[in-house]
Amino acid sequence: MAKTDFKTIDQYISTFDAADQAALTKIRQAIRKAAPNAEEVISYQIPAYKENGYVIYFSGFKEHYSLAFPPPFTVFEVFAKELAPYQQSKSVVQLPKGSPLPLDLIGRMVKFRLEEAKNSSKLKPKPAAKKADSAASKAKPAAAAKPKPAAKKASTSAPKAKPATKAKKK
Repeated sequence: MAKTDFKTIDQYISTFDAADQAALTKIRQAIRKAAPNAEEVISYQIPAYKENGYVIYFSGFKEHYSLAFPPPFTVFEVFAKELAPYQQSKSVVQLPKGSPLPLDLIGRMVKFRLEEAKNSSKLKPKPAAKKADSAASKAKPAAAAKPKPAAKKASTSAPKAKPATKAKKK
């Protein structure tokens, strides 16, 4: 792939040969079917989907196609039995090019991640409340932080005096 500044998923897919384009398009369609409201974006120069945060990334390589999931990685625990035949890391599943694409599994994993992201976004504080909390927390440590630098200056100035006396002896 020569081009590395993708703006759209179409641009990304177009850099592959016809067989890979067909496979990546099928993966894309499975994701879109499971997450019709998710926003298609390019992140880390690969296709990704966002809805209440990142849901899934997909990409193509010489020997396989990859599905990557952001934290938490519970999707791997929930679908462990079905993912067992595939090579995996902490956040990625590799789908070998010689095997049929598990499009139904991809769709179910995406739906699980959507629900997980939706539930985790409900737990997050509202932005207005978060700003007020962070402003209050920043004000308190600032007053306590002032004496600490003075203590560090005193301890760092003592070692500097020793080399100066050694220099006088030479």
